[in-house]
Amino acid sequence: MSGKVSSGGAVMCRTASTIVIGMGCSSSIVLEEASPTPNPSTPVRRVENGIAAITMGPGKTETLVAAYSRLDEEICALESTTPGPRLMTAEGWVEVLKSAAPRIRPASRSDPLVNAPLIPNGVIQTDGELPQQVASTIGEGTHKEILQIILRLDIIHNELKAQQQEEFVARLTRNAMDLEADHYRDEMVVHAQKRCATLRTAFERLKRLYHEQDALLVTVYPDSTYGSPIEQQLDGELETARDVRDRLGGAVEQWRTAGGLLRATAKGLHQTVEYWELIGAVRSIRDAQQLITLALDARAACHGALVALEAAQAALPHVEIPYITIRQQTAVRHALIYLMTDLVQQPRYQHTRDVFSVFSTNVTKAVHWVHECYNETLRQDYDAADQAATLLAKRLRDERLHYIGRKFPNKIYVRPGAIG
Repeated sequence: MSGKVSSGGAVMCRTASTIVIGMGCSSSIVLEEASPTPNPSTPVRRVENGIAAITMGPGKTETLVAAYSRLDEEICALESTTPGPRLMTAEGWVEVLKSAAPRIRPASRSDPLVNAPLIPNGVIQTDGELPQQVASTIGEGTHKEILQIILRLDIIHNELKAQQQEEFVARLTRNAMDLEADHYRDEMVVHAQKRCATLRTAFERLKRLYHEQDALLVTVYPDSTYGSPIEQQLDGELETARDVRDRLGGAVEQWRTAGGLLRATAKGLHQTVEYWELIGAVRSIRDAQQLITLALDARAACHGALVALEAAQAALPHVEIPYITIRQQTAVRHALIYLMTDLVQQPRYQHTRDVFSVFSTNVTKAVHWVHECYNETLRQDYDAADQAATLLAKRLRDERLHYIGRKFPNKIYVRPGAIG
């Protein structure tokens, strides 16, 4: 029998002890999470002289016919989720995320953001330079340190000071955003690795089922022909159908990842708009700390959304997602850099609100487009391929059950002890 799971360069032979996986595409992500296949009730095993006999409860045993039917049904159910191709794509996506070049450059003595003194009145110099201790606090990337620096600058209710310190605050923001970007990428890597672990567990289980089924078939077909010409023909057709489904399964995983990241982007932008609207509602109060905190929360939510959006576009490198342009993303990033000083002046605050609101609306439209595009194209193709493979698997199962039932009607199934 030559069963296998494959997609692009990924092939797994049922009788092979190793798997060769080649990355066919550079990134991964589906809009709906494939439901994990529930584990059927596992029969109890008893081991005697290194041979495991399957029992279906106290005093009950499993026939060869029942064992083959159970194994094949479990295999078909798990194969339908294409864990092999999805794992290949998910592992490739982890590598893509890890290969993203860090934007942070280490501080040096020649760096203009290091080694600048404090002026006597305790306010940081306005020439864009930072003292060593302030630079180190920014390196922590926390809102608390940035909050204290902005409070010391006293710009929230003073337009003149805001204008004087604008480029200095912009440098602080750029540095903090660089650190944030690396943090967000690390979080995406951790999430992607968890996805790989889930798929790897399913894939390993599928391999064990393959090995057990092959061992069973060896006892039924000792001459290694694996059945009649009809069975061999169905087996070949099934492998072709599986190959088509598995290739589509890898693409489905890419769309899954992109869809999830786009939804995260939309959620982050929605939070950004809410924070910025709240700033507008409380701008007249004299609580500078509250305004700065809200602005920092808005920046963090929006910046996380931008990083997720970049990743979503990388996950579908050959798909042009509509409603979102590079120009829009550049405008949003520019708004984040000058967020602290823009909130001081009403016209600039209003412009920033418009930038956030329009971009949030466009990303929401892009999310709907991705879902509709997936449902109208790839999902239909995948469902059709899965149905074709499932029907062929059932026909092959029926043929083999007929043969096994005729040749070994009452033979008890003895499971090899080496099977996990």
